[in-house]
Amino acid sequence: MEEIFRIQLDKDGTLPLYQQLAEEITLLISDGFLQADSKLPPIRKMAQQLGVNSVTVVNAYKYLEQKQLVYSRMGSGTFVSPLPVEHIPAPVASRNLRSFGGEVAVEHAINFSSTSLPHEMFPVDAFKKAFNEVLDREKGGAFRYMDSMGYAPLREQLCRYLDSYGIKTTVENVQVISGAQQGIDLISKAMLRYGDVVFVEKPTFYGAAGAFLSRGGKLVEIPLEQDGMDMMKLEDYLKLYQPKFIYMMAYFQTPTGISYSMEKKRRLLELAEKYDTYIIEEDNFCDFHYGKEPIVPLKALDYKNRVIYIKSFSKILMPGLRIGLMVLPKKIHQAVMEAKYTTDISTSGFIQRALEGYLRENGWEHHSEEMRKYGSEKYRRTLSAAGKYLSGLVKYGRPGGGISLWMELPEGVGAEAFCSRMLEKNVILTPGSQYDLSGEENSHIRLSFGNLTDDQIEVGLKRMGDTLREMGKG
Repeated sequence: MEEIFRIQLDKDGTLPLYQQLAEEITLLISDGFLQADSKLPPIRKMAQQLGVNSVTVVNAYKYLEQKQLVYSRMGSGTFVSPLPVEHIPAPVASRNLRSFGGEVAVEHAINFSSTSLPHEMFPVDAFKKAFNEVLDREKGGAFRYMDSMGYAPLREQLCRYLDSYGIKTTVENVQVISGAQQGIDLISKAMLRYGDVVFVEKPTFYGAAGAFLSRGGKLVEIPLEQDGMDMMKLEDYLKLYQPKFIYMMAYFQTPTGISYSMEKKRRLLELAEKYDTYIIEEDNFCDFHYGKEPIVPLKALDYKNRVIYIKSFSKILMPGLRIGLMVLPKKIHQAVMEAKYTTDISTSGFIQRALEGYLRENGWEHHSEEMRKYGSEKYRRTLSAAGKYLSGLVKYGRPGGGISLWMELPEGVGAEAFCSRMLEKNVILTPGSQYDLSGEENSHIRLSFGNLTDDQIEVGLKRMGDTLREMGKG
């Protein structure tokens, strides 16, 4: 950092000193000498070194802040911004929209990349009965269009489900959608304009990132800590970019499995209110929690109506149903409804009626408990096998829920190279680069265990451990 004090100012020139200083710092940033998030010298020290008044440095820093080249942090100083909005590069998204090994047909492979659950777990008989009852009752009317918001009796059932997680809402605020991905796309369609900024977690789910990009959004990544986003970094960036919304997962985040602490959930809501932005909370795995602590979605704490809650039932029921829901703040409700209507008019009326009949007859509790029990057994089996075969080789957390583990490989082992080696041994893994917007190589892999037998989990993790030792990392 001492190099910055070699800045030369022309005190007899026509250009104001503060602007000369700002331009010199701009050159240092553009040349890569000053890295993103590096701290600029304190105002008094800079002034002394350059032989100028402190006001000159203050004005230079303010000028740079207006240009989004730096940001200030109360009590800590001034820091170099990542990039001004107009210079944010498009992420390398194309490689992130496929599964590693997706083009390779590997017969009898142990597939740790699939997040599906066994079809044996689907409540097929109960849905068959619900389908038949709808057809007997409605005849051909079962297939007519319905309200774009969704079947009212189903939305009543969904309100009762949400209430079990502390989310208090009414039928008027619930929008039925054809899966969580459609929900994200509808929000993007309704709210995003070309060049708008969206904050996402780092790493993040590539499906959501793709939807934001398709609407012309510019993505800024906020680093994840063990209990959620880095809140200090989040506020710094909120000052800089004024994002249209923040996309996040409060529980068992994809791909890291991280869950937000209560402290960070409350802070996130405070910041959304302070900087006038919305939060998209996607919930795919709240139903797969294996601990005793109660689940409290961000939406359950949303007293300022800042959270757009998107819930998918693909994992807990059946993927092919293509049913989900959104709970919408009133200010954006109409815009999202219009986006829904122009997208597909409405989600399948037949499926909605059948789901309502299934829930009315069976409720949520029994099947949810069965799925949770199944997921918990696979989770504990995977942890046990990882402890046996990967101890001392890889690092991983214990998320207490979800159907995946996020693993960090030993130093010097690239994830894609390791995944290629494992593919040769009939084991399919997902490299962490699939969730990195830059597409850069990294040392993480995602291990999804929900659709594997106990024997497959055991054999797959043993092969991973053996391969790492062959590579000289054990």
